[in-house]
Amino acid sequence: MYKWIIIGGGVQGCSVASRLLLENKVTTEELVIIDPHAEPLEMWQRITSKIGMQYLRSPVVHHLEADPYSLKKFAKEHDFTQPFKGKYGRPRLDLFNDHSLHLVNESGVRDCWKQGDVNKLVKHKDGWGVSVQDGHVFYGERVILAIGVNNTPHFPPWAQELKDNERMNHIFEWKEDFPNSGSLIVVGGGMTAAQLASNLSTQKDVHSVTLIKRHPFRIHRFDSDPGWLGPKFLTSFDKLTNYRKRREVIQEARYRGSITKDIYLNVKKQIKAGKLHVYNGEIVSAKLEDQGIQLTMSQDEVLCGDAVLLSTGPESTLPGREWLKDVIDHLGLPCAPCGFPIVSKTLEWKNGLFVAGALAELEIGPVSRNIAGARKATERIVQTA
Repeated sequence: MYKWIIIGGGVQGCSVASRLLLENKVTTEELVIIDPHAEPLEMWQRITSKIGMQYLRSPVVHHLEADPYSLKKFAKEHDFTQPFKGKYGRPRLDLFNDHSLHLVNESGVRDCWKQGDVNKLVKHKDGWGVSVQDGHVFYGERVILAIGVNNTPHFPPWAQELKDNERMNHIFEWKEDFPNSGSLIVVGGGMTAAQLASNLSTQKDVHSVTLIKRHPFRIHRFDSDPGWLGPKFLTSFDKLTNYRKRREVIQEARYRGSITKDIYLNVKKQIKAGKLHVYNGEIVSAKLEDQGIQLTMSQDEVLCGDAVLLSTGPESTLPGREWLKDVIDHLGLPCAPCGFPIVSKTLEWKNGLFVAGALAELEIGPVSRNIAGARKATERIVQTA
């Protein structure tokens, strides 16, 4: 039996796992990380690479290692040129990835890796049983649910009929046979969409790129006010006993669909060069037309492209719901009206079952899903080990 089982090997899972190992809370033989992908941080690397990300949105002190200054030290030791950008030192993507994978290798995270799709979680007398689709069951004293939201891409109602067509793709899935030339349409108004559209417009095989979004550009340095990282806002948040209100506060605090000023300037540059077109409006319907896709807008205008790329984020649902719902019902796990876990300060849901990432946001707050949230979740969970 393992001491710890971590379900999910993205930023959240690798953050907790590496800290448990480096602080000698657990050995590689006592820890297992179960993830659908073959490598640690694979989904993160795939998406950020596809959209052409160059610099992260988060500052230099937000990464997976405990020492907040380790990324800065790593950049200096490995002679990265222009490693950081802006007032808060936003790191280059390749620097962040190299630093993260160095941590994964040095801590022993890779030695704990098991590829598999979890489909069942059962409470036993002395711990938990985690089943994967191939029938194997892992037994552990304690379990951490670090399930990412990128496994549940959101397809708007108008896109449902074409979601399996080769000419429509969601950035979370990225079909290998998806067309990467001709006239492309990107749908979305946030960082991922803006970076993707800007990047595609520089590709030589792409004839034109149109970015469709429902609102004007919203410019924000971060995805929520930095006050949510400390007591400025969290003190009052922690005092809220009404979880419906906590959910409302989280939704209001996040700068959804926002982009940074430098990404905005990149987009404007491509627009001025005639390589990128931006359209504000609602899509009503989509249909296949002459080997392409035709989109009808709410103003009855029609836009056509060879293919459509969706950057519409994840579904607004509980991560892992397809198998986690049975656990909630069977054990009577406490949940808020929104369906998300009500957990302790140490992020324990019940009987050695812990959460991180989106599942921890009613306790961690608006930053729970990002790198800063991973650091906060890690600190709380590791203190119980």
